[in-house]
Amino acid sequence: MIRMATVWERTVDVLRGRAAILAGIAFVTLFLPTVSSAAVTSFVGDVQAARLLASLVSAVLMLFGMLAITAVASDPRVDRGAAYRLAANRLPAAIGVTLVLVIALSLTFVPGTLALIAAGATVTATGMVEMQRAAAGPLALSAGLILVAAALLLWLGARLAPLFAVVVNERLGLGAIRRAFALTRGAAARLIGVLILYAVLVMVLSVAVRSVVGVVLRLLLDSDAAVLFGTSVALAIVSAGATVVQNAFYAQYYAAAREREEAAPSA
Repeated sequence: MIRMATVWERTVDVLRGRAAILAGIAFVTLFLPTVSSAAVTSFVGDVQAARLLASLVSAVLMLFGMLAITAVASDPRVDRGAAYRLAANRLPAAIGVTLVLVIALSLTFVPGTLALIAAGATVTATGMVEMQRAAAGPLALSAGLILVAAALLLWLGARLAPLFAVVVNERLGLGAIRRAFALTRGAAARLIGVLILYAVLVMVLSVAVRSVVGVVLRLLLDSDAAVLFGTSVALAIVSAGATVVQNAFYAQYYAAAREREEAAPSA
């Protein structure tokens, strides 16, 4: 059995020992793209094409960064240059796997959305859902279906935890999905606990940073756009750090799962 405490201890060792490399990768591939996208959102205005382009570029760079971080966290022999080369080599496969998963997982919310429409809910021009006139029965059904879909996504998130580690280290494409499931067999409940704890900590930290930085910038600056941008920069730091920790943990889980596999025949 893989002990999450042991995986976390190994993750801390990686974060301490390889902090400079991980911070450099995170700055270039996670922080800067997020800040650039925030700048477009804050100062460009309602130019949808610019926002879409910035979001796409940011998403690809962040995926590239996650692969590089995974490579560094997986093998102590991998330096920054080697990590970038590995990430570039595996990026097409990672993009393909990610797109397939996004499309497939989005379908899990289709039943709940259809039930919401059947209930009589409407969507305003600003994207808000109005449910005042919605029928109670279909509305309750929609809520139940959406909760089931959310639970399914949480379970899938746990089962796919080592996905990028598999893509990087075993050079698999769509086969990485099945391989990730095999590596997380028997550990789903513990990984779900880790995911929930991680989400809660990141949420609390983000709310605290948004509140404090937002108040301070509001006192110093008169521009709403500048306040929004400054808050986004602070949140980008939190997001980049959280992503590094998460991917390092998943890489160490992958290593522990591989060790379990190799030890199984002699057990």
